[in-house]
Amino acid sequence: MKPPKGNKVATSRRLALEILRRVEAEGAFATLSINHSLRRNPGLSPQDRALVTELVYGTLRWRRRLDYALKAYSHRPLDKIEPVLLRILRISAYQLLFLDRVPVWAAADQGTELAVMMRGRRAGGFVNGVLRSLARHREQIDWPASDSDQVRALAVMHSFPNWMVEWWLNTFGKEKAVNLMEACNKPPPLWVRANSLRITSEGLCSMLAATAHEAQEIKEVPGAVKLRGIGDISKLAAHQAGLFHVQDAAAQAVCHLLDPRPGDKVLDACGAPGGKTATIAQLMQDQGEIVSVDIHPARVVLVKQLLNRLGISCVQRHAHDLNESAPADWGSFDRVLLDAPCSSIGVLRRHPESKWRLAPNDLQRLSQIQRELLDNVSKMVKPGGSLVYSVCTFSQEEGSDLIKTWLGNHPEFELSDPREGKRQPWHKLLDREGMLATWPDKHDMDAFFAARVARKT
Repeated sequence: MKPPKGNKVATSRRLALEILRRVEAEGAFATLSINHSLRRNPGLSPQDRALVTELVYGTLRWRRRLDYALKAYSHRPLDKIEPVLLRILRISAYQLLFLDRVPVWAAADQGTELAVMMRGRRAGGFVNGVLRSLARHREQIDWPASDSDQVRALAVMHSFPNWMVEWWLNTFGKEKAVNLMEACNKPPPLWVRANSLRITSEGLCSMLAATAHEAQEIKEVPGAVKLRGIGDISKLAAHQAGLFHVQDAAAQAVCHLLDPRPGDKVLDACGAPGGKTATIAQLMQDQGEIVSVDIHPARVVLVKQLLNRLGISCVQRHAHDLNESAPADWGSFDRVLLDAPCSSIGVLRRHPESKWRLAPNDLQRLSQIQRELLDNVSKMVKPGGSLVYSVCTFSQEEGSDLIKTWLGNHPEFELSDPREGKRQPWHKLLDREGMLATWPDKHDMDAFFAARVARKT
């Protein structure tokens, strides 16, 4: 999308508009689309790269609140506004309402110029009128009051669908629900795992500190390091040397729950893009055998690329649909990890577009898929072996309710409480029944549920 000669629209805003189009019109993922656009525009300054990311994520996170504000100053109903113009209005409203560092005039003028570029002067006049009105009155917006409709008020102010807010209120109560919404609307931290085959987490932190980067270990998840102030992470020498890979601390805790040992034979079902495969291999000291499986061949390639960078050699990679029978030559496994497809509600702060794609009936639909996958992969667990089921969500339909129902139908398995063995730091992340439960508001990690079950001998 090239601007006409003399156009005054900043490249960062044009890229943000195009990324939002791909996300909303084509169903693309925001993270992948942002990364793709930034790779194709290597000349962007660090400031412009940061602004592209901020505009896309911010507009997606706060879409409902932005629409509420825009509706008050548009003479056209929002559903009657052409999609490209509505996206321009949202991007501009986000800057007006949330970004103090962007001058009011810049947000309004750039939105107007962008509308002119895309749809002509008349469209520019409409967008200009809405944005000027919003800019003048943004401190006097009549936001909905909770005393008349608590669900709607919270949904607008925190920018969530009504059904999700109502569900969280009924499940957790108001305080926890609000804490969750606030946490999900914050940018997530950058967690990485030190490649224990090459360096300790302490050594990684010291190396990064020597280059003026902030890195912090946490006690709860050995090997997990939180980074701050990092730009393009792929340019770090430590990344290029394969000293770490990006992985949320909660996902690392799932691998600790699996408890793989050197010499084990492990199946990582739904293994791409390879973060958990890599962590499992490190916990095994790259000794033994891991079979990493994903249904998509292109994603299996990503696993290979990651393992090569980290210097891991004990992994076999396969593209296979685990809803079908596994090849006979795979045999059975000491340990199986099923990181199942799920609603991904636990990673909304990383994928805010999911808020607007999910529907209430998706939870039941996904739980059926998860049960079928559990049925299939559990057949490959050796007697005396164990299976970890994990999902990046906190819905009971996909988590504790599912695993308890499944165990009731599979008497050959029993819940395995890891606290029965040696005390480990990550045990602090377990609930009363010994199942993993992490939260963005409590732990500053993604929300994961995981349970370990053992096959009886």
